[in-house]
Amino acid sequence: MDNTIPLLTPNDVELRVSQIQQTSYGIYVTLLCYKDARCDMRILDSVYGPMNWQRSHEMIGGNLFCTISIWDKEKQQWISKQDVGVESNTEATKGQASDAEKRAAFNWGIGRELYNAPNIRFKLNENEVFVGSNGKPKTFAKFRVSQMNYDKESGEFIEFVVVDENNVTRFEIDKNSSCRHSRHPATAAQTYSNQTLSTSERDSVIRCCLCNAPIKSEKVIDFAIKRFGKALCYDCQKKANQGGERV
Repeated sequence: MDNTIPLLTPNDVELRVSQIQQTSYGIYVTLLCYKDARCDMRILDSVYGPMNWQRSHEMIGGNLFCTISIWDKEKQQWISKQDVGVESNTEATKGQASDAEKRAAFNWGIGRELYNAPNIRFKLNENEVFVGSNGKPKTFAKFRVSQMNYDKESGEFIEFVVVDENNVTRFEIDKNSSCRHSRHPATAAQTYSNQTLSTSERDSVIRCCLCNAPIKSEKVIDFAIKRFGKALCYDCQKKANQGGERV
């Protein structure tokens, strides 16, 4: 039996909102990748068989730990790996148990590639934002991973695409074209600030797909996506228009 832990598929990865930030440039959302316990159980069943693994929970020093044990036929014994969970904001005990299980599964290699997940951050559209009771921006918008490709040798994602409920690409990494940017539909109703992003903002999210230079102006980004289907800096747009280059 092949006991190799498979890489996660896009359907295995969930996205949740980590932060919504109001800036002079617009409202940006940061998303975190995670897997749930059902994903872990499915992979354990598939790789080892449902009768060849088990899990248990125990309190140690006031913290809930989960142990996942797998039967080793050659050694004729259970091999165990353990980790601790943290409470969730909703259901403390259930959340802690689930988190401990997911962390223990990480120790077995399930979803370990998520440690190298990209920094997913992009601008929200106006109709995706509302003001919460605390006066801060919130969103009900849902996003999902549509494509991802992980290179085990380099230890990084060479492709990672996030889409919204309308299957519009909102964030994309394509290492084959040195492209890392966020995308959203450009509309005539949108207004833009002349101010530029901070260094950390523009370097982590918006870069030209051809020369990899950071793009400071969102007007340039939106025009490029509308005209070329990808984020291009102003200079690369000029070259493409003048020389008829294929981008």
